[in-house]
Amino acid sequence: MVKLFQGNMALQAVLIIAALVLLWGRALMSPPLMECGESPAILYGLLHSWLSPLPRLAVILAMILILTEAFGLNLLLSDAGLVSQNSLLPTLLYIIAMRAGSATLTPIVLVCGVAILCLRQLMLHGTLLTIPSGKVCAATGLIGIATLFYTPAAALMLTYLLVAANYRLYGWKDWALMILGFMAPLLALLCILYMTDGIAAWWSTTLAALSAVGLHSDTTPMLPLLGSVILAATLLWGLLTVNLRLTEHPVMWQKNAASVMLFTVGALGIMPYAPLLPVNMPLFALPFTFCTTRLFLDATAKTAFRKKKHLWLYDILLILLLAAALTC
Repeated sequence: MVKLFQGNMALQAVLIIAALVLLWGRALMSPPLMECGESPAILYGLLHSWLSPLPRLAVILAMILILTEAFGLNLLLSDAGLVSQNSLLPTLLYIIAMRAGSATLTPIVLVCGVAILCLRQLMLHGTLLTIPSGKVCAATGLIGIATLFYTPAAALMLTYLLVAANYRLYGWKDWALMILGFMAPLLALLCILYMTDGIAAWWSTTLAALSAVGLHSDTTPMLPLLGSVILAATLLWGLLTVNLRLTEHPVMWQKNAASVMLFTVGALGIMPYAPLLPVNMPLFALPFTFCTTRLFLDATAKTAFRKKKHLWLYDILLILLLAAALTC
């Protein structure tokens, strides 16, 4: 099954459509209610007020958004040379990670879409081993926009700071652009709220969201809990494997790969605002997609996996990941 994602693009597209039907079929027939979510922000609040009376539309929008984000991330990773250009496996794995959360629209679905746009700004191309000033401002500006959907998404600034250190963005101009970029969406929002006398209410809601830190676990049936553990264990395996093999690749590949994997740090910064168990896998969708794809790609490469007869183990793993997402 893994080898099917190395060849015929039409067949790969059919498999992805089949996975979408499998993962969202039950939700489309009996759509779950759209929950307000953990620590939502003003833009998501507006979407919730519009879409909550239409739960099936919210499920359809979530499915379309996730598919679009998955394909966009697939293109981004292949353009950067991080994954094979003739494979849609990253698309499937992103869908699996996102479906391990809710089947309907949530703040994390929107945050992940913005995070992919942010990652695009952080990718290196050509021969320059850093990013220009304009992309610094754009990347942090997108993080600012993400906080308007989900307040704790501000923790993604941790990812940016680590990427900036990797790219040696230490100058005062870089710091100024980082701050201005992050603040720009918030200043625009404040201007609108000032004209509508809504600053006080927004400020109190934001402070309440940022102070609602609590390390706790939800009461979850054994099967969904086991599914989230399987997905989390695969993520850890992938992170460790890619990290150990970084030096086998050119410096630019290493820096781009590190930029993707460092989104794990931002996700860990968000985790205290959500239940620790079951693991909120959509938070880790970007590093999960990249690292798990590398696991499968290395398994099919002759230099990385000599005993090709053992490739069926990776076929079982892919089916297991699909089943895990279905149970979560």
